[in-house]
Amino acid sequence: MKHEILNRAYLILLLFIASNIAFANVSENTIVLENKTMKAEFDKKYGTLVYLEYKKTGWVFQNRPELAKSFKMYVPTADRKDNSISGELHELSDYKFEDNKLFLNWADLNSTVVENLNIEFTGIIEITDEGLVFTASVRNNSKLNIEAIHWPYLGDFYLPNKKESTNWLNFNYDGGMVQTPISPYFNSSKGYWGVDNPIQLHSTQYSHFGLLQTKNQGIYFGYHDTTDLIKLDFTIELKPGFEYSNSSWMYSGKVPEDDTIDGQVANYEFYVTHFPYVKSNETSKLFPVVLNPYEGDWHNGADYYKNWRTTWTNNLPLPKWASEVHSWRQIQINSAEDRPLFTYKQLTDYCDECLKYNVKAIQLTGWTKGGQDSDNPSHDIDPLLGTYDELKNAISECKKKGVNIILFNKYTWADQSQDWFKNELVKYSIKDPYGNYPVYHGYQYQTPMQLADINTRRLIPMCPLSKDWREIAVKEFTKSIELGASGMLYDENQHHGGAFYCFDQNHDHPVPANVFYGDKLLEDDFWSVMREKNPDYLLCGESNRDLQFQSYHMTYFRISSNFIPMHRYVAPMEKMQVVVGGHNDRRFINIALKNNFILSYEPKNFKGKLSEIPRTMDYGNKMDSLRRKYKAFLWDGVFMDTQGATILNENSIYSDYSVFINQESGKKAIVMINNDLKESVTLTMANEKTFFYVSPENQIENKFMGDITIAPLSTVVLIEQ
Repeated sequence: MKHEILNRAYLILLLFIASNIAFANVSENTIVLENKTMKAEFDKKYGTLVYLEYKKTGWVFQNRPELAKSFKMYVPTADRKDNSISGELHELSDYKFEDNKLFLNWADLNSTVVENLNIEFTGIIEITDEGLVFTASVRNNSKLNIEAIHWPYLGDFYLPNKKESTNWLNFNYDGGMVQTPISPYFNSSKGYWGVDNPIQLHSTQYSHFGLLQTKNQGIYFGYHDTTDLIKLDFTIELKPGFEYSNSSWMYSGKVPEDDTIDGQVANYEFYVTHFPYVKSNETSKLFPVVLNPYEGDWHNGADYYKNWRTTWTNNLPLPKWASEVHSWRQIQINSAEDRPLFTYKQLTDYCDECLKYNVKAIQLTGWTKGGQDSDNPSHDIDPLLGTYDELKNAISECKKKGVNIILFNKYTWADQSQDWFKNELVKYSIKDPYGNYPVYHGYQYQTPMQLADINTRRLIPMCPLSKDWREIAVKEFTKSIELGASGMLYDENQHHGGAFYCFDQNHDHPVPANVFYGDKLLEDDFWSVMREKNPDYLLCGESNRDLQFQSYHMTYFRISSNFIPMHRYVAPMEKMQVVVGGHNDRRFINIALKNNFILSYEPKNFKGKLSEIPRTMDYGNKMDSLRRKYKAFLWDGVFMDTQGATILNENSIYSDYSVFINQESGKKAIVMINNDLKESVTLTMANEKTFFYVSPENQIENKFMGDITIAPLSTVVLIEQ
């Protein structure tokens, strides 16, 4: 009997191991990679991806072999920019299995107009618990440059039901989830004049992943790279076009429901576009792209990215004051139109008002020469506002009183109107392939001339890959840090005015090079100064790209009322702050509590006083008081969004809540908000645990009996006992 039990246990163990192993085999016509969840088949002759299945649900999302693709490569000639190599027209040179990876090799590639290019492409595919992982190696022995490569390339990206809603999901500037329709309607992101078919391009600038989400399942696409060396886009193309369009501009329209329309094949193509710019006689590698299907909603797909993110995030320690529950305010002291709101010496008056309302930090905007968005990149003081010593003394006095001054800094641009730019800085601007610098539109301030966009100061993106430029930026940063502030907020740190690559031959970087790679170089330079002059300095950025949390303690952004916290979900412990500025801004204060966002009070578009919004200040103070009382849950807890609890409203799922996990006890707090302007809502939750409930306005602990009514624009928090 004992041996029989052991044999059964051994058999179960073998079955378990077998169910988790990835298999590779070769059939008569295909090469097969397979594990317990996925099956991928590649044509043995051409290397095209002919079949791809999610075995758990039976979703075959590469379906018709005759539409299969492998890769596509763009190799411009002097007189033919659109010169491409189509992988499916080339037979494999060879293939092999090595270290559980499939290597597909194509050599002696030909383009549409040039033969015998002597380019070799090796696609590398591995099937793991992460999913299907695509990398590649490119050897360019031609006389041309390889600028872009589609890899992987699904020629027939098949949806199980084109009548139901399917969306592409990612997050953008504010970290909120963006939903772009794929079916039954498709939104094109590029104008009709430049493309043959409706198309969507989804950049990985802010997040290195996207989800294709149907009703109850989806596919995760992740770009698992932390270097920013190569720009990458996820692209979806609808062929041959709309059944009918919703606009004569053809930006959106109805997707054909059948597999053909008017005798033509109807299909989606999905491809991942890398921009490696491989020069003649160079070899380059493409970073991993992960494809992994999942069941359920977007959280299940985002969990793949969330898990990968833990392999590179570094959780920078916060200065003590910033690790405590606190709020900020932003105030503009001067604008680009020379409109001083107050002097440096009067900064202490705003500090005193902060003390009255328990605000611990001031983001001081427009303190530099010329005011906000003028004279960039100068971080000299502005004589209109006072002297250097007056500003330094005011910062010191505020800090003694308990209010930290955070100086608004900017190193993305140079002001095109300044002689400094025209005579010197132009050398360090980003250049396009034609030798021109891009011009960013700039911002308008106060006067009729600027509001009419007549005398707006245009901004020129500077190249952070240029060592000479970084030295100038660090010199300006040093001026700022030596004023004795508690930190800086680097405005517009997350973009370069639409520029991605710099082609300047005189900069000390490869040509071209991805300018986003230079962001980390500049951040490292800032950290060198910080370590020397103030190790407790706070580095905050405007809407950090997720990779930038390796360098920034905190981020700041603005949100909408229908915000879905995708970035917060995958980065649950990062410090993020949002703006509140209305006279009764309870809605956004509730959203801030639900998503663990720090408040930044900004009355009159950050040109007013806190005393002008007394109701907002009163409710915000009560919310922060609640967060201090239950800090282990609401400030230091792990944000789970709606995962871990189910809230009902009249037997329907309610969605306006979030769950936090206490890191020490493992117990839950559930923040339920009602942001309706007029109607109360009664919510229920079935649970086996005991909870009490509190609110910002009533912090007396009362036992939760299974249901609770929440007034309009109010919040209730359940705390597990």
